[in-house]
Amino acid sequence: MFWSCRWLCHLEAVPVRCTPHLGARLVGHVVGSCIMVAPAYASDTSGLDFQQFVEEFAGKKDFFAALASATLSVAGTVVAMAGTAVAVAQLDQAKRSADEAKRSADEAFKASPEGKIQQALAKAMEPFEPSRPQDEVIQRPVMEALRQRIASWQQHATIIGGRYQSGKSVATEEALRGARGVVRCTIRSADWADRMCKQLGVDDEGLFKEVMRRAREKLKDFPDNLTKFPILLLEVPRTTTEGINLISSTAKDVATDKIGSVIHVIVSASSAAVALAFDAGGTERQEDIWVGDLTEEEAKEFLALHGHENKWEDFVDACGFRIGDLAKACENLKKGLSLDDTKQECQRVADDEVRGFMELQVHPTVTGCKMAQELLTAYPAGILNVVNGIRILPREVAALIRNKSCHAVYFHPIKKRFFFASKLHKEAAEAQLANP
Repeated sequence: MFWSCRWLCHLEAVPVRCTPHLGARLVGHVVGSCIMVAPAYASDTSGLDFQQFVEEFAGKKDFFAALASATLSVAGTVVAMAGTAVAVAQLDQAKRSADEAKRSADEAFKASPEGKIQQALAKAMEPFEPSRPQDEVIQRPVMEALRQRIASWQQHATIIGGRYQSGKSVATEEALRGARGVVRCTIRSADWADRMCKQLGVDDEGLFKEVMRRAREKLKDFPDNLTKFPILLLEVPRTTTEGINLISSTAKDVATDKIGSVIHVIVSASSAAVALAFDAGGTERQEDIWVGDLTEEEAKEFLALHGHENKWEDFVDACGFRIGDLAKACENLKKGLSLDDTKQECQRVADDEVRGFMELQVHPTVTGCKMAQELLTAYPAGILNVVNGIRILPREVAALIRNKSCHAVYFHPIKKRFFFASKLHKEAAEAQLANP
C-alpha cells in the first residue's frame, strides 16, 4: 500500500504517490506564496508515483520555494501554539495559586481577634427572630410594657419574672421581634460566660465587650430600631442553680457601674427563686417586669388560636389561667384525654405542691403551714413578708420552694407580697387544713 500527498499548485490539485508516512496524506493549497498543509487519508491507487512527481516539478523553483515557505510557516504555527498552551497553563496555575493565597489569608483573618469581632458583630446585628411565628402569639400588655422599657432604657438590668410556664420567654421574645443588636445566652452552668463567648465566636469577655461596643455604634445606622443600645438576653431555665451570682455581677458591671453604660442586660428567669436570687446591687439597680396569668380576654384569644374559643370557661375551670396549663390541656385533647382528665391532673399537682409547702420550715419559728393559714385569711390580697412578727426573706423562701419542688406560693417582687400560685392551690390548702 502506498500513501500519497495531494498538492494544489496554481489552484490545481496534483496527486502525488509517496512512501508511507504514519498512514496520512498532506493536502496542500498554494495561495499566493503560502502553502497550507493538512493531513488526510488517501487510497493506495490515487496520484502519481514519486518519480513522475520529481520529473514534472524538478525545474519549477517557485513551487519549491513556496513549499519551503509553507513548511516554515507550519512549523512556526506549531511553535506558537505550543507557546500559547504553555502560557495558558502558567496563567491557570498562577490563578489557582492566587485563589489559594486569598483563601489562606481569609482564613487567617477570620481566626484573628479582629476577624472574630467582625463576624460576631455581623451575627449580633441580625434581626432578632423569636422561636414562635407571630400569628401563633397573642399580644399581651406585658409585651408592650417590655418594649417601652427597652426603647427608653438608659441603665440598670431588667428582670422578667413570673410563675413557671406563665409565658415569660414568649413575651420577651415577642417584645424583641425584629430588634437588632441582641445577643442571647441560656444559663445552664457556672461557666455560662465562657460558653456565651464561644457561642458568639470570640475568645474572652474583653472581645465580647468590644463586640457590644461596636454594636452600639452600628445601631446608629438603624434609627428605626427598637433600641439604641445592644442587649444581652440571659435566659435562666428552672433547673439552673449555678452561675446566678455571675449573672448579677455581669449586669452590675456592664449595665450600671460603667459611665455611659452600653449593654442592656435582660434576665428572663424561669422560676421565682432565680429572679429573687438576682441582685445587681439592690432593687434600685434593676427594673422588675412581672408576667402573670392570662386575663379572661387573653385566655379567650389564646384558646381561639387552638380552635376552642367556645369552650374557654371549661378550660379555665379545668386548669386555671396559666398559659402553660391551657396549652397542655389543648395538647391533651389531641391525645384523646378529656378536660376532666386534665383537671384531675392539675388538682393532683396542686395538692402535692401545697402539701410540700406546708412541710417547709421557712424560719425557726415559722412553718409553711402557718404561711398557708395567713394566705387563706388574706386571700386574694396576699400577705407581706412578715408572719407572727417574724420577717421572712422572700429569697430564702423561694429557694426552699424550688429545692423541694413545691411551687404552691410565690413572692411578687413588685407588689412585695406572697400569693397562692393559683385558685387550685388555694382550694388544696383549704382542704388540707380542714383535714390535717
